[in-house]
Amino acid sequence: MSNKRLNLLPVWAAVSAVIILAGIVLMALLGFNVALDRPESKVFDVHYNVVVDLNEESKASLERYCEQAFADAGIAYSDVATLDGQSDPVSLDQGSFSQTGNDFLLRYTFGADVSDASLAAAKTAVEASIAGDEAFLLPAETYVSFDTYSLQPMNESVWRGAVAVAVAAIVALIYVAIRCGLGSALTGLVACVNDAFLTLAVFAIARIPVYTFAPMLYAAIAAVVSAVFWLIRCMKLRDDAKEPSAGAVSAEESLASVCKATDKLVWIAAGVTLALIVVCALCTMMTGAAAVFAGALVPVAAGLYSSMLLAPALHVKVKAHFDAIKRKHARYEGKKKTAKANAED
Repeated sequence: MSNKRLNLLPVWAAVSAVIILAGIVLMALLGFNVALDRPESKVFDVHYNVVVDLNEESKASLERYCEQAFADAGIAYSDVATLDGQSDPVSLDQGSFSQTGNDFLLRYTFGADVSDASLAAAKTAVEASIAGDEAFLLPAETYVSFDTYSLQPMNESVWRGAVAVAVAAIVALIYVAIRCGLGSALTGLVACVNDAFLTLAVFAIARIPVYTFAPMLYAAIAAVVSAVFWLIRCMKLRDDAKEPSAGAVSAEESLASVCKATDKLVWIAAGVTLALIVVCALCTMMTGAAAVFAGALVPVAAGLYSSMLLAPALHVKVKAHFDAIKRKHARYEGKKKTAKANAED
């Protein structure tokens, strides 16, 4: 059984090389498109959370008190957002709190260079204005606070996640080596490394918006995806090797049969993997459905590319080499047994 894609290893290797080299050049010149990171900033919150609704006049008063306090402290904010009951804030993505249905949060964002002393002075002034306003039935339930917002903890967690996922890829390759042989593990290793670098290159070339360490995480995911897809092929290869006629089948015929039998399963695994990555990304670090889909698509596409094209074509060469070593070893052992038998006679 022939399969054209198994005879085009130079083409698939050239495609990978061109994309990866272009990605390396762009990474060196421009880096990644770190457009989702927000610089370190400080936030000033006025939070009202009681059963009684805060009327529009009181809300306007809160804004007026804040504006006056900032002017007196000599500071200027860069953004303001509100969360009123179940409505969505304009740019409120820096924190969360429990809602009762009557919550009102007024949040001002300042640059990181604004001093805590100035914010503390503004906080004292706003609290004094609220306490002296008879319109607030429960002034003690209106909380004023300020804090520093930094992406460093998130970036550290993304980096640790990338390392953990990469370790999972290594474990998968060790499993392949134990169950399916060193040749299969070597092919899987090449595919994993190729897909990781291919993923990084695509992020650099396509300028997909990401957080700082997100490309590294997606590269690690690509390695795991590649290992899983290749494991599907390897298990079929292992089963076929148990057949009595396996020794008479060439490496190309063996890989062609394996690809035909497992292509559908690989596509199903790709769909499930893509769905899982999208769900995880939505729950953790990405903002915007388009960014989530674009980020998740890259490692899955890289894994499919290697599983469908590069890895099978490469493994034809690898398997042929290891099969030749096995046949040579078998002939050597046969000669030893024959010589031993003749010596005993």
